[in-house]
Amino acid sequence: MFKKVLYATDLSESSLAIVDMLPDFKCLGIEEVVVLRVINLTRIMGISGFDVNAYIKALEEESLPKLREICEKINGMGYSAKLIPPPAGDPVGEIVRVAKEEGVDMIVMGSRGRSTVKAILLGSTAEGVVRKADIPVMVCKNKVSPFSRILYAYDFTESSEKVKGYVKFVAKSCASKVVVAHILEKGEIVEEDRLDRIEQEFGEEGIEVKIVIGEGSPAKEIVRVAEVENANSIFVGKGKKGILGSTSDYVVRYSKVPVFVA
Repeated sequence: MFKKVLYATDLSESSLAIVDMLPDFKCLGIEEVVVLRVINLTRIMGISGFDVNAYIKALEEESLPKLREICEKINGMGYSAKLIPPPAGDPVGEIVRVAKEEGVDMIVMGSRGRSTVKAILLGSTAEGVVRKADIPVMVCKNKVSPFSRILYAYDFTESSEKVKGYVKFVAKSCASKVVVAHILEKGEIVEEDRLDRIEQEFGEEGIEVKIVIGEGSPAKEIVRVAEVENANSIFVGKGKKGILGSTSDYVVRYSKVPVFVA
């Protein structure tokens, strides 16, 4: 399911920390890791008289030795690393483009988190990739090993049903425990029969599962329940986007643990 993944890095400290997490991904059956750094041109757009070519060349010369070192480290973990020459442009668009061209099964990247109104409205690179990619994206944070205890956000929708297959695969491959979080919004009632069925479904496949019911804003409750349940990662569907983003946008932005979005 995840034979080939794309690791997107901006060479920041938080992004580089993901490399040290890659041994934890072994249980997924990953064989090849494509390494990509995008030279971000959105930062310099509109600057009069700026020498774009010199800027690109300088960042290429700065990036390549670091990227080669990353590839050597990944090769030493038993993966096959492939280095993509750094493209220049919009990071979101370039990451999604390279992922498609390379035929990867998942994108793995970091997120620094955002708190300003402007950042919340425009979103981070990770949020942009999550929205535009048509494959799963794992947004990693804080060197947390992601697979021992998974929180699966389940709301009976098509998007959460889609994520279920990934949760099962990871849980069986990595011996993960699963917490199924079902959040009730105002006026909703618990559909116990449906929750009982999913508990039975996971149990029949040998997956240890716990059902947790929360109430309130789904996005905030998912993050809260993950903390209370000591989850090591959150698996959530993309869902529909509202004025200030989707549930997955909020979870990616505010979760303290890695977030898998599909």
